Amino acid sequence: MSFGYRYTLNFQEGACQEGGRWLVRFLGIPEALVEAETPAQARASAPECLISALMDIMRADRALPRDRVPQGAGGQVTLPSLVIAKLAVYQRMHEKHWTRAKLAAELGVHENAVRRLLDLRHNSHFWVIDEALAKMNSSLQIDVPSLHPHRHAA
Repeated sequence: MSFGYRYTLNFQEGACQEGGRWLVRFLGIPEALVEAETPAQARASAPECLISALMDIMRADRALPRDRVPQGAGGQVTLPSLVIAKLAVYQRMHEKHWTRAKLAAELGVHENAVRRLLDLRHNSHFWVIDEALAKMNSSLQIDVPSLHPHRHAA
């Protein structure tokens, strides 16, 4: 299963009622908004805002949005690896129309264990994610792209 999520930030200067503040939106996720005094503050707040919005989408049992903007276009937020892995489990469940109860039964655990597994703020073990994906005939492949593709090590 190839899975990666990056979300593009759309900065709008002075878009807030209090002039001079920055409003940041994420393409494809209208419910995720960051308001800050500077672009740097907005960028620092962006990952937590994005995680909160994605958790709301998951609670509503909706498909996860994917950013279709090419890499390098505008500012982007890359989520932590554990969050991406948990999103992969949720996405696979959503594709297969599996409930939390169904995954729990397949794993032989209580449904609360699956709730924790899907909680983007809970510190789960990767082996549990691997096991959950395997039950859904999937696996997580990890690709480590260069953050600075044009720089070369000395």
